[in-house]
Formats: sequence, structure tokens, C-alpha cells
Amino acid sequence: MKRLRDDRRGIIGVILALIVILIVIIVVAALLLIPFRSAPVEEHREAAIGTGVEALTLNLNIDVGNVTVRFVDDANVGVSLDVTGHHRSGLLGSQEPVNVSWNDRTVDDTLIVDANVTLGGSIIPFFSSDITCTLLVSNQLRTALTISNGVGGLDVKASGVELTAMDLSVDTGGLRATMADNVTLNGPLSMRATTGGVDLTWNNVVAGDNASVALATTTGGVRATVTQTEGLGSNVTFTGEATTGGIDLTMNLEGNTSARVTSTATLGGISVQDRTGFNGTDGDLRSDNYASDSNLETRLSTNTGGVNLRLKYMA
Repeated sequence: MKRLRDDRRGIIGVILALIVILIVIIVVAALLLIPFRSAPVEEHREAAIGTGVEALTLNLNIDVGNVTVRFVDDANVGVSLDVTGHHRSGLLGSQEPVNVSWNDRTVDDTLIVDANVTLGGSIIPFFSSDITCTLLVSNQLRTALTISNGVGGLDVKASGVELTAMDLSVDTGGLRATMADNVTLNGPLSMRATTGGVDLTWNNVVAGDNASVALATTTGGVRATVTQTEGLGSNVTFTGEATTGGIDLTMNLEGNTSARVTSTATLGGISVQDRTGFNGTDGDLRSDNYASDSNLETRLSTNTGGVNLRLKYMA
């Protein structure tokens, strides 16, 4: 009987020890994970346009947050960045809400800016989902723009600027770009999303000899609206690819700009909702004036998802 009582005491001791350990784990997890702390974020960086500067190369990497990019008519400041919002973290999280690194230098006639925005060590990234980054870029400089975002949306509106390159990417989140109001594209435009949609609005862009467009997403849809009622200027290779997701293309052309649109869909059909001024098969459509001096050579492909087309050409 004595041994039985001792065994019971030992078992009870082990159970109590396990309960204590579990309580400690829960308390530590709460301190690390529950967002008790909230700190305001308000950071500003900018780079001036120096004497003789005519071009801008900008590289921006964002950890978490929604990013807005606008082009403004500014002869003094080449680019400015504002990071605002609130950073929420556990009690044992970092005391620094957001870390902003900024390096600008001038090489020949080019202002070069390298910037990074990272969270201050929060364990769970979505605690800081209200961080917002606003980037204002002077439209008076020839601009090569590279922006990558880890978690969050990216919205770019380009107007009145000459772009020598624009490379936009997000890991998780939506990606949208609008190019209008006297934009000149003299290099590659790339938009990529791993998980999320890609959306491009193109309105009477002037294309240089090196212009190209590549839209791609792994999981999510690709949508493009292309309006070219004025002279395109040069041939443009335009591709849209989706691994899992549909592709929607709306194209409105006038004058001497022509287009050829080839489409493939492994799982999912090709739906042509409008083909005014286009002829051919669903998988290979050409405008009535193809080929002209300025062509949009368009290739669309998706593995799992359909391709939807609305195509119009008017002489």
C-alpha cells in the first residue's frame, strides 16, 4: 500500500510539473504573440535633384505594408518616401517599430537611391498590416524603378514620365499599375505576383525600341486593359502568364497600331467576348491592319484558368 501511495504522489508530481510548464509556455507565447504594444510610425526620407541630374534609378524593398507610388511634377526633389501607420507587437517584441534604410548618391547624371523598409522584429507580420508607404517620384527624370513587396498591396500610377525600366513584384498581395498621360516606355515593364492578382491599365503609352511588357502570377489572375488610339511608336512584346488563375485582356486600338493575340489554356477555355476588327481563330487573332508599323505582339497562357478576350480595332 505504501508503494502505491508513493507511485500516486510521483504521478501527481509529474502532472503538476507538466501543468506548470504548460502555463509558462502559454505566458511566454502571449508575451511574444499577442499585440499588446502599439507604436505610431512616421518616417520621411527624400533625395534632392542635384545639378546636372537627368535620370533616376530607384530600388525599394518593403517587408510588410501597402505601397503607393505616384509621379509628381517636382524640379527639386527626385524622390521622397513616407512610412506611416502603427506597428503592433508582443511585449517582448522589438522597441523599434519599423527600420528604414536609405542611401542616395549621384553617378554621372543619375541619382541612385537604394531603400529598405523592414519591421522591427514582430513575430507575426500581420500585426503590422496597417503600415503604409507612399513614394513620390519626380516625372522630370528618366526613371528606372524597381519595387518589391513581401506582404501587402502595390499600386503604381505613372503619368508624364519617361520610364527606362519598371520592375514590380509582390509575394502576397495585389499588384496594380496605371500608365497614362504622356508616359513613354523605353525599356521593360515587369509585373509579378506570387499569390495575388496583377492588374495593368495602359492608356496611349509611347513605346521606344526596347519597350516590352511581362505580366505574371503564380496563384491569381492577370488582367490588362490596353487602349492605344494614338501612335504607339514601336513594336511591343506583351505577355501574360498565370499558373493558377485566369487571364482577362481588353484591347481597344485605332489608327496605325495593330495587334496579334495568341492564347493557350491547358485547363480552361478561351472565351472571345468581342472581336470587332479582329479575325482568325480564338487562339490566334489579328487586327484587320496587322501587321502595321507599330504592333502589339501579345501572347497569353495559363495552366489552370480561362482566357477572356475583348478586342476592338477601328481604322
